[in-house]
Amino acid sequence: MRNFTKLSLYTALLCGTIPALAQTDITSTAGLLTAQYANADAAENFPKLIDNNTSTKYYKDRTSLWIQFEATRSAVVNQYSLTSANDFATRDPKSWNLQGSNDGKTWTSLDVQTNQTFATRFLTKTYSFTNTTSYLFYRLNITANNGANAIQFSEWKLTGSFPATPSRPTNVSVTVLPGYKASVSWSDNATNETNYRIESSLDAITFISRGTVGANVTSFTDTALSAATSLVYRVRAVNAAGFSIADTSAAIKTGAAPGGFDLTNYQNARFNDPYNTTGAEGLAKVTDNNIYSKYLAWNPVTAIGASFPGGAVATQYSITAANDAADRDPKDWAFQGSNDSTNWVNLQVQTNQLFTTRFKKRTYVFPNTTSYQYYRLNITANNGAGITQLAELEITGTGNGVINNGIPAAPTGFTTQAVSGNQIQLDWQDNTSTETNYRLERTTDTLNWNTSFELAPNTTHFYSLNLSPLTRYYYRLRAENANGASAWVTGSNTTLTAAPRVPWQEHWHNHVESLSLNYSNSSVNIYFDAAVDPSISWMNQDFTQVWEYVKQNYGSFSDPKLNMVFHGKPGYSGGHPATVFDSDHDFTNAGDLGGSWAAREGWNLHASIHEVGHIVEGGGKGVHHSPSFPIWGDSKWCEIFIYDVMKRLGWEADAQQAYNDFIVKSEGFPRHDTYWFRDWFMPIYEKGDSSAALNRYFQLLSEYFPQHNGGYTRDLNLGEFVHFWSGAVQFSLEQQADTAFGWDKELEMQFRQAQIDFPFTYPQPLLARTVAAVAEKKAAVLNIWPNPASQTLNLSLPDAAQVYAVDIYNIGGVKRLSQRIRGNYNQLDISSLPDGVYILTVTDNNQIIHKQKFVVNNTTSR
Repeated sequence: MRNFTKLSLYTALLCGTIPALAQTDITSTAGLLTAQYANADAAENFPKLIDNNTSTKYYKDRTSLWIQFEATRSAVVNQYSLTSANDFATRDPKSWNLQGSNDGKTWTSLDVQTNQTFATRFLTKTYSFTNTTSYLFYRLNITANNGANAIQFSEWKLTGSFPATPSRPTNVSVTVLPGYKASVSWSDNATNETNYRIESSLDAITFISRGTVGANVTSFTDTALSAATSLVYRVRAVNAAGFSIADTSAAIKTGAAPGGFDLTNYQNARFNDPYNTTGAEGLAKVTDNNIYSKYLAWNPVTAIGASFPGGAVATQYSITAANDAADRDPKDWAFQGSNDSTNWVNLQVQTNQLFTTRFKKRTYVFPNTTSYQYYRLNITANNGAGITQLAELEITGTGNGVINNGIPAAPTGFTTQAVSGNQIQLDWQDNTSTETNYRLERTTDTLNWNTSFELAPNTTHFYSLNLSPLTRYYYRLRAENANGASAWVTGSNTTLTAAPRVPWQEHWHNHVESLSLNYSNSSVNIYFDAAVDPSISWMNQDFTQVWEYVKQNYGSFSDPKLNMVFHGKPGYSGGHPATVFDSDHDFTNAGDLGGSWAAREGWNLHASIHEVGHIVEGGGKGVHHSPSFPIWGDSKWCEIFIYDVMKRLGWEADAQQAYNDFIVKSEGFPRHDTYWFRDWFMPIYEKGDSSAALNRYFQLLSEYFPQHNGGYTRDLNLGEFVHFWSGAVQFSLEQQADTAFGWDKELEMQFRQAQIDFPFTYPQPLLARTVAAVAEKKAAVLNIWPNPASQTLNLSLPDAAQVYAVDIYNIGGVKRLSQRIRGNYNQLDISSLPDGVYILTVTDNNQIIHKQKFVVNNTTSR
């Protein structure tokens, strides 16, 4: 993942422009807030900095960080303010600098502050400086705090004005051309522009400049695009006052790269770099066909050279990003050829390149018919770090090198460790870069090797699951490729007993209790600490049924038993899960909770099943980790899981109560006011095949999402999340995602790229309305009443089945309320709005179909 996190706050502008005001709160207008580090707790994440609420805050356990605001068009800022948060003055920012930029890369220092203190909580301090230059980006770099190990503050405000920039271009469209090119066109609406800037993005968040054209020009051709890539373009008009609002295209995708031979696999190929880098992260790692190793040069520039004694005609190359630190990724480079290693020909030059995820592979195709003996990737800049890294470099083409016809080297250091009654863990050293797979076989008698696993190349660890207790297992392992197989290496071990631990001595987190086994059968072990009444028994049969249903729907979890731990002692609250992959819980599937357990009701039942839901997401299908967790957080998946379990077990009253509890809950992630259960999971459950769809999601992840050594290697982004759930329900969930999360360019880009990267398919849903119907709706007269309004505003809308976006702005253009509503008649709660004049917009299918002023008069109604 990139080392910064972003939140899109783009909003519809009421009249296409913002009026130039003497002193405007720039951070309250439409724009894009970004931060170097996100807080996984949405209640204390960076969006709280511009929510105009000093009782909320941004908190991050860092002593230095940056936050950034990208305005929709150029702004001249000459004042800003910071507001301290609720507690711990030692977390207050102390030293910082404010910078401006027009490309997000080159920065100008505008103001520097050192040794600042905030005398009280919720204190706003304002800083003014001289500036007459307009910028699109403003960044606050906090370099020190007042002594704590974390930084927090509640508000950040940029104040200034918007200069008279040109009118924005419109109708930006892109056509993919042969040869990995794109033709961009737009409508010129400006009369005073000096040029147009064209930018592209792989994620609809970070845009990079691709070129400029002169005034009145309405087209641009972009070249040397990477293959199999989804991207969008945006265009801005520019003059001396600054940059206009941008217009953004729909997403496009480039064609796949042609196949070919990786020339770096020639046995007589030789490689070099300027620093003779060796060791665990040396030059050899960049061509070892293993994305989990990397080449690291202790310099912001480097060159990776390859020599092919027989000559080769290269026509494409691929770069794979390494495991961490996105600022170390290559950004600018030239791919070059030579026949004397002195005089180099540029075959392709790239600038401002971005790798949106870790282990991301980007492939570049170029025309070439000349055979060169030498090639090099000459990296002239990375993304800001003092060192440069990449996982793999592949050069594809035809040549006369020596092909390795040998069998792969055998693994060494093969070890086995029995960790439970149902699991033995295997480890070994990967000694080859030419294997296509590893083959692992297992037996209990050394004669009948009837259990076989084909493992991905570069694997060095394996969880041998679903074993029988107190049984000796024998293993043999070899590397394979098209030329044959290495010698077998062998090992054996005996599984441990499956008898419940009596007592079970806790040794995890802050848990130190000696647990008593209160109940046990073939499906569950129920443990109590000394404070729980041993006569309580409602969970015995309940969790027997829960675990048996879970295994029926989601498959084996290696250990046939579920361990539920119930604490009653003070100091134990909430709960946590563990899976058979976790050593701290002795490699068991376990739910551990604290509370008062006499009654089978409410939180007791929900929280306990909730922890089982985490076992499903974190240990299902024999793969460790939950790549979905950062998206749905601690409880959203578990809500539909709880509801499904109760439905399938026939607990109708419990299921109804769960439904009533969950249907009204909203969250601040991934978007403000997200109704996960109501707008995402219940429609999936009801429109799909309910329990089967829930299981299919995890099945698809296990089949397609990146893994290494038995665990997922990264997290999903939201577009990938929608793609995998679409596969689970077996139809596209684009419309559902729009309803639940709001469909924007960022999500569109992620979704389109996910369809390229993970090529399972599903049908698109039938369009619910035709273009003619949409046009008819746009012409419809919509009503709001009363006007003036207090507490509640009524709306009449044309289509009972359609979902509309309703936004309310103050007269200065700041969005104050936003809600997605369905149906002909709705009521909006406006009790939180101060008295004044507002503008309401109704949006259908990303087009504003109604806009109206109204007056709020809440004060006199109370």
